[in-house]
Amino acid sequence: MDKEAVREELSKIRSEIKKLKHEFSSSRNEKEEHFNKGEEYSKEINKLYEEIKKIEVDTNLDEINNELEATKKEYEELSKRMKDLEVQLNEAKEREKDKKIYNPKKPVIKTISIDKAKKEIKKLDLKLQTQVLSLEKESELIKKISKLKSIIGESEGDGFFGENEYKTIKKKLSSSRKKFFQLEKKIHSLYKKIRLISKEKKQLYKKIDNLRNLKKEAYNTFRTTKDKYSDIGKTLKEFYKKEEELLSMLGESQIQKKKLADKKLKTKQKEVEENLLKKGKTLTTEDLLLFQK
Repeated sequence: MDKEAVREELSKIRSEIKKLKHEFSSSRNEKEEHFNKGEEYSKEINKLYEEIKKIEVDTNLDEINNELEATKKEYEELSKRMKDLEVQLNEAKEREKDKKIYNPKKPVIKTISIDKAKKEIKKLDLKLQTQVLSLEKESELIKKISKLKSIIGESEGDGFFGENEYKTIKKKLSSSRKKFFQLEKKIHSLYKKIRLISKEKKQLYKKIDNLRNLKKEAYNTFRTTKDKYSDIGKTLKEFYKKEEELLSMLGESQIQKKKLADKKLKTKQKEVEENLLKKGKTLTTEDLLLFQK
């Protein structure tokens, strides 16, 4: 290949090198841009997670959840207890029926009102406790109290003041139901609070999901651009090698020039060394600088 053809080929190579250098620079900037975007999305995601934590702290979400669990546990235990009471109530009801069948109640002849009888019992009890009485008088008072209690018991049912088994269980069940509905209402209220907090958190989680998709896209583009950047770098290196080969053919290679310069320098240093051996030869400033290289 003659020099003209070499120079023509060299011109083409340098034109490609110029183009590749521009692409290499653009690819590097694009690569860094997408990487930085990914990093920014990561920071934004972390900020949103901090916001979610702040919402949970500000609204006492942990306390609400703990209270809900405790209330649900109490609710379930009370539900079981109510079922037991319902069974006991039905059993007591059956016993009451049996009692009426086999022990029919005698008609009560009221000689005194129930309220008056209760007041009289309290009055007689107080007299027994506070006064010094003869045995005869004390016995008389006890009989009166017993008679009054009997009248009240027959009027209101088995047991003093009418507190028979059926009524006692019924009262317990009624009280449990009231408590049951209160707990149910409280559970609904706590769930409502949690739903409102969750709604606010859900909006932030939605933003996080969108940012994650953008982050993934940014890093995928970064990896693609990085590969492209690497490929351009390899191609550019090959063109630089071809350029050097063509310059060598023209005798204009930088490597060749350096080798020639080194050769001249060694020749000059040799001359200086020979001058040193000659007596009376004065070294010039240029000679001294040459030794410092």
